[in-house]
Amino acid sequence: MFEKKILLVRNAETFMVNAIKNSLLKAHFRVADANYTISQISDNVHDADLIILYTDPDIEDHYDAFIYLKDLCVEDNKVVLIIGEDQTFKFCHRYIPKEDIAFEVYRPLDMSELMSKVMTATDDEFEQQRRKCILVIDDDLTFLQMMRELLKDTYRVGMANSGTQAVAWLATNHADLILLDYDMPVLDGPKVMEMLKSESFSSSTPVMFLTGKNDRESVTSVISLKPVDYLLKSITKEKLLKTLEDFFNSGKNK
Repeated sequence: MFEKKILLVRNAETFMVNAIKNSLLKAHFRVADANYTISQISDNVHDADLIILYTDPDIEDHYDAFIYLKDLCVEDNKVVLIIGEDQTFKFCHRYIPKEDIAFEVYRPLDMSELMSKVMTATDDEFEQQRRKCILVIDDDLTFLQMMRELLKDTYRVGMANSGTQAVAWLATNHADLILLDYDMPVLDGPKVMEMLKSESFSSSTPVMFLTGKNDRESVTSVISLKPVDYLLKSITKEKLLKTLEDFFNSGKNK
């Protein structure tokens, strides 16, 4: 039995809106609903696993609600499913990040199609795939495992113990951020970063150094490579997670 919660945002309780609510309840979802006001959305969005936006031709009158919905997606990792037509989808795209839109469902509504997409969007595996992915590159296998344990509850984590292994991983996988050690044998961190920047599939992937080297020469030597940050391994768990959270919320990874 499902314990997932759906927030259905709509202008009015029409026949179709009630049909959607009944279908969700029959599928054992918890259902809350709200109109397109910040206060109602705020009162009902707590612990919602999916927000369904039932749009209509007047949707552009509710731009303030969409600014709030954008904040929910970016800051609280909410995901939305939009019901509407091309015009309303385009309006929603101005505010809702595309990676936070699970599905767009056209009217006239096929209820079985909608429910199939709702099931997919609330599936735990779907949520896992939506998580940001961080590739950690370090020659210390113990440190790699420690980083995986630290990050796995919030991010998908890839691991590579050399620059060559990192290139091979990135050739077939997407990373939203790379955490790179400086002091490694064969190819050190700066050389690995140069190599990654030369590959088409990793040239735009942001890189943070996470290293034990804190001497001025090491830091200044990588400035020209433009890493997004230079962190020391002595950083606390809490500060590291906050740094990563702030980075992704800033949108600099896009």
